[in-house]
Amino acid sequence: MGQLGLAHTHILTLGMIVLLIVLALEKTFALSSSRLLRWFFWVYNIGVVLTSAMLIWHGMLQVQGLESSKMSAGIAGIGHILIGAGFVLLLLSLRAVIRREHAASQG
Repeated sequence: MGQLGLAHTHILTLGMIVLLIVLALEKTFALSSSRLLRWFFWVYNIGVVLTSAMLIWHGMLQVQGLESSKMSAGIAGIGHILIGAGFVLLLLSLRAVIRREHAASQG
């Protein structure tokens, strides 16, 4: 099985399931009150698009029996970095909201 066979699962997981988890967190903690959530949304989704596009591109090259270039690996790496940065922004957003709720319950 090549990269192309994995694309559907990756896009489903990264594109839908993660955002459904974020929706559940939003309902529980009102994450949208944090400005970082907006940053998470854009950074994460750009990362998912870049990573998915390179996954499909690499898979198409594999089907044709061609080698991918280091440039496409670099672009995929940038996509992975953006996904990671998005997760960091999500966790920082969650931390800020939880701290705010904790401070409100204390005072």
